Amino acid sequence: MANPTIYVYSADGTKQELSTSNPLAVQTVTEAETATVTLAFATGTVAAAGQTQLIAAPGAGLQIVINSFQIQNESATATTMRLDAGAVPFWRALMQNQGDGVAGSLGAGREWELPANTALNLWLSGANSHGYSLAYYIK
Repeated sequence: MANPTIYVYSADGTKQELSTSNPLAVQTVTEAETATVTLAFATGTVAAAGQTQLIAAPGAGLQIVINSFQIQNESATATTMRLDAGAVPFWRALMQNQGDGVAGSLGAGREWELPANTALNLWLSGANSHGYSLAYYIK
């Protein structure tokens, strides 16, 4: 099996291949890309089957940007969950046992940006208790 080719993408969109002649392709981060945002946090428990709104739609022209999330099955019943942008699925998982969970930490520049004026929802396949924790900001 051949070695995989590894590429590094810089902020301006240029693509560089890592190789023996270019072992350390470095991305330069500009000041504009390091802007500070203030994170908001949402935590709670959902126990209703179907869609439950976790973060309300922020208003015309504004977007929810998810930085990190964690969802955990607090019940002893297997449950499928989805994080949805409005009604559009983003992340799906089957949590078979109590304590099973899913977590995502999305690095700067790779956050999940929901469409403008769209709520973040949690969908559960059954009325089984699930805890959630979210870090997000509005832009």
